[in-house]
Amino acid sequence: MELPLCSFDLKTGMFCPRCSEKLKRGIYTDLDVKAMRLLLELEKKFTKLQRAGYVKSVDGGDTIFIVFRDGDLGKLEIREFAQLRKILSEELGKHVKLVENHSDPLKFLERVAAPARIVAANKIWLPDGSEETRVIFDHERNLKVGEEALKRVLEEVKGMKLTIDFEKRSLWRPPRRERARRGATARG
Repeated sequence: MELPLCSFDLKTGMFCPRCSEKLKRGIYTDLDVKAMRLLLELEKKFTKLQRAGYVKSVDGGDTIFIVFRDGDLGKLEIREFAQLRKILSEELGKHVKLVENHSDPLKFLERVAAPARIVAANKIWLPDGSEETRVIFDHERNLKVGEEALKRVLEEVKGMKLTIDFEKRSLWRPPRRERARRGATARG
């Protein structure tokens, strides 16, 4: 597997100056180190991982996102993909979502936010000279990942600030049985 840190360093826990510098500058975190060690062990069982490239791991609260190089996860069969995700989830102690990177930040965001679809995206230039991207998704119920998690993933992987809106928001409705009971009492 192509890793940004030396595989020898990951196996031994003793980091060379180049790898130590990446860790010290915060380019890679302890979560990245854990994920890379696990993936090194798992490439014996999942041989297709040997040609895959690791990009980054991001803790999104309830979910850990592990980002691979574009096109690498498609080489895994569905069964292998599910097994890999299950093993990583068990070892890391949280739900894991495996995502492929993409050079276009919005296409990458669509992959992370699936099954939600992006309806519109706008760049907003702020008075301080920075820029922010406003993304409108189709429906709030389609977004299975938290908004803060999405913002964190895009910030850490693509260096973009994100604002999220929805074309349709979910309105709270009582469960079907309760609605039926209310209708019966109103009629009776």
